[in-house]
Amino acid sequence: MLDERKKRILQAVIDDYINTGEPVGSRTIAKKYIFGISSATIRNEMSDLEEMGYLEQPHTSAGRVPSDKGYRYYVDELMKVTRLSPQEVEFIRSQLDVKFSEINEYMENIAKIISNLTNYTAVLSTPNVKKSYIKHLQLLPVDSKKYILILVTNTGLVKDILLDKPENIDSKDFIYITNVLNQKLSGLKLEDIDENTVLDIENSLGKNRTILSPIIDNVLRTISAADSTEVVLSGIKNMFDFPEFNDVLKAKIFLHIFEQKDMLRKIINSSMHDHITIRIGTENPIEDLKECSIILSTYRIGDSIAGSIGIIGPKRLKYSQTVSLIDYICDTLSDILTRLFTE
Repeated sequence: MLDERKKRILQAVIDDYINTGEPVGSRTIAKKYIFGISSATIRNEMSDLEEMGYLEQPHTSAGRVPSDKGYRYYVDELMKVTRLSPQEVEFIRSQLDVKFSEINEYMENIAKIISNLTNYTAVLSTPNVKKSYIKHLQLLPVDSKKYILILVTNTGLVKDILLDKPENIDSKDFIYITNVLNQKLSGLKLEDIDENTVLDIENSLGKNRTILSPIIDNVLRTISAADSTEVVLSGIKNMFDFPEFNDVLKAKIFLHIFEQKDMLRKIINSSMHDHITIRIGTENPIEDLKECSIILSTYRIGDSIAGSIGIIGPKRLKYSQTVSLIDYICDTLSDILTRLFTE
């Protein structure tokens, strides 16, 4: 159990190290953070904190840096979450509450926003919903050999697909075919389109049934891709802006990790619950991330968890500000996607 003075000194060391990346000495603490206590007293307290495992000394003559245990105590006991400013809230809301054509493209933009705002690497999963359904279909002739299939889903996806026109289909047939497709398919999800559905449409189309197979194949493929969960990354190069990660060997290690989508999916899926998860150094499930911290949270659609959003950064990342940002983005995204998927 730490007394109040040790808590103040530990917090000062961590705050300074987060800001500078340089080992912190007792004189720095005395001058910048804790007044009225001599540097000799602070040095003794820092020595005690080192013996207790909260601080480390990289070199004999250097100052101290936080250990994983020190960061953990800081996050659990000392950190106060910084509230976003009204300007930051307005900016984030304006960036997220926009129209989009594909959910994966939208999530990629969110990852870019997070990496730009934090200067860390953003990692997130696209929604795991399996709720996309057909809202509208349109067939438009292009010329004697081609036509366009336009698919619109409830998630905002609009997909234009160029297909070959069967010889027996005239331009005037497209209106009738479009009406039949909308009557039979509108409101259906991927799992609703079975063999009986296809047979029913074929019977309604009669002589025009030859056009149906490529339409159904493309509709199923498009919705399946839209409903699949993907891992999205942004700001990988941000890691190499920190001195502790700018050597060639570490760069290769991190690039290798970020190329392994299964590994990243393991990181994201390890935090599919309601509250913020912070993993520091050796707490990470992947050995090559032991010099990193990861902050993750989840977003929802209705009452169900739909995916995770987080950042990967150095252990000396700005925990308070980052937690506040990730928390707000998850809440905002949950509101937006809930409206979208439950209309």
